[in-house]
Amino acid sequence: MISMPLLKQTIKSNWGLWLVATLTVSLLYIVIKFAMGSITVSSDTDPNVLIPYIQALAASGLTIEGLFTSIGINPDILLGLASMDGNVLVSSIFYPVVAVLMPLVYTVIVGNKLFASQIDRGSMAFILSTSIKRSKIAITQMIFIVLSLVLMFFFTAIVDVILAIIIDNSLAVDEILLLNLGLLFFSIAMGSITYMFSAIFNYSKYSLSLGGGFALLFFISKILGLFGSDLFMNMGIGIEPMGFFNKITMISLFNTTAILDGSSNYIFQFIILILVSIMCFTTGGIWFTKKDIPV
Repeated sequence: MISMPLLKQTIKSNWGLWLVATLTVSLLYIVIKFAMGSITVSSDTDPNVLIPYIQALAASGLTIEGLFTSIGINPDILLGLASMDGNVLVSSIFYPVVAVLMPLVYTVIVGNKLFASQIDRGSMAFILSTSIKRSKIAITQMIFIVLSLVLMFFFTAIVDVILAIIIDNSLAVDEILLLNLGLLFFSIAMGSITYMFSAIFNYSKYSLSLGGGFALLFFISKILGLFGSDLFMNMGIGIEPMGFFNKITMISLFNTTAILDGSSNYIFQFIILILVSIMCFTTGGIWFTKKDIPV
């Protein structure tokens, strides 16, 4: 079903990048989670010190809302920020934007190296000259990229869970596991897209252009789409038309808001990511077995 010599060769040529990506994601978890845990309100702060100021405003017929409005600050924004769980806010931005970046880079580079890069360099001709069938090559490369991502998020999820246990005011362990599972499903779907383009094209320039192009489109659209998301809109700092970008990025299927809100909508979106993966892996594998390859 798979070629062990080819699998060993693929592991040997990609383990360094896998290690860098895994350590980078783990380091980001450590830095961000400790930073989030350090944001606390000082216990020495006495809210009663505000009472004289509030009474003085009331005696003058003024309100705090009016004060903020007069200096150009929308009180609804302050109310939205005050009512927002900072942990949820940071997590809703960190996981789909920051944590997703290194896996995106990994899938684009490794996906291209599975087929297109080897065909471009001529090393695929040597592999095909052996008794290995094309179908076995396609399955072996698919298994490698899937298992490498599973292992990556297995280790990073362990780091994330340990941090949740030792840091106060962290997310619940089940929420963290779901967030990492969503990251895994998205990364596998992105990996299947780069796998498909690498299997279709014989030159790296085309494979990287489309695989990297989709990755860049999804990432930039997610950043822009944040300003039109329900999270930002509810805080009063959103820009509604920017919500369009959430409709054109596959990262939106990694719905952190649904996971953190306890909604079950994320289950359907996870299924879509799985279906995308199956479709792209199947398309790429079949295309590779039937296309003409220069020797």
